[in-house]
Amino acid sequence: MKSDKKQLVDEISALILSNLKGLNEKSAKKLVKTVDKASEEIAKKYAKLQKDEEEAKEKAEKKAAEKIKEQSKKVAKAKAKEAEKAAFDAKIALVTGSEATEAPAKKSSSKKSSTPAVEEAPSSESAE
Repeated sequence: MKSDKKQLVDEISALILSNLKGLNEKSAKKLVKTVDKASEEIAKKYAKLQKDEEEAKEKAEKKAAEKIKEQSKKVAKAKAKEAEKAAFDAKIALVTGSEATEAPAKKSSSKKSSTPAVEEAPSSESAE
């Protein structure tokens, strides 16, 4: 038996036996054996319950870490999707001749100036 369990058994036995007085020697020996045996069972049960609580705590921590990891994957996926959309918008902006990063109010003014750029683009492609 581990020293911690043995110490716990001794403490439990001492506490119980200190309250039981007035027996003859023969009965006292039987009582001591019974109390020691019961104390060992209590110590084993206590150790088992303590171990179960530690495992439950580890399991909960692992589950929380897994949840955080899953959330970070979702965030990364969302950012990748946004980046993909931004890249797609940038390609469309190249084709249309407008700038994808401008504000909506500026886009209307840039479309007017982009019309000559659109005209130039086909003429440069036809030259090739």
